[in-house]
Amino acid sequence: MQSIAGGGLTWTLVKRQNEQNGTSEIWRAFAPTQLANQTITATLSQTVTSLMTVVSFSNVDTTGVNGANAIGAIGGQSKPAGAPVATLTTTRANSLVFGVGNDYDGATARTVGAGQSMIAQSLSSVGDTYWVQRLDGSVATVGTIVTINDTAPTANRFNLAIVEIRPPS
Repeated sequence: MQSIAGGGLTWTLVKRQNEQNGTSEIWRAFAPTQLANQTITATLSQTVTSLMTVVSFSNVDTTGVNGANAIGAIGGQSKPAGAPVATLTTTRANSLVFGVGNDYDGATARTVGAGQSMIAQSLSSVGDTYWVQRLDGSVATVGTIVTINDTAPTANRFNLAIVEIRPPS
């Protein structure tokens, strides 16, 4: 993506994972009050099929410039073949962990790993898969190694970006 705009918010790129074909990105923005009926627009660097999912969180760390401390550890992985997997180590107790991925080789549904849920998934007509998944529940202990993964498919290339979302300290 080239940029994201909308909601009267300042959008900041958190993580871009694109060592394989396609790109998986996580962006953040901070709203000091609850918003309703907003339009968020992504400007892409080229005309491609894509998926954009906007997720909002309450009870996050609001400190830092534009709520920057709501984001903790980030991670990612790209491989030419294999089951998608990426890890990070949490920096705060009771954090959430989300992942965003793309598979350029096939429009094939993901099978998420144990203790995880699919938030959104697009099996595109051009033969790609785009998805958002999360760890079920929060991670109780700081310093926990968290893995976001899919158990299938296992032969396609992928990009997977993951992020820790931190509660107030």
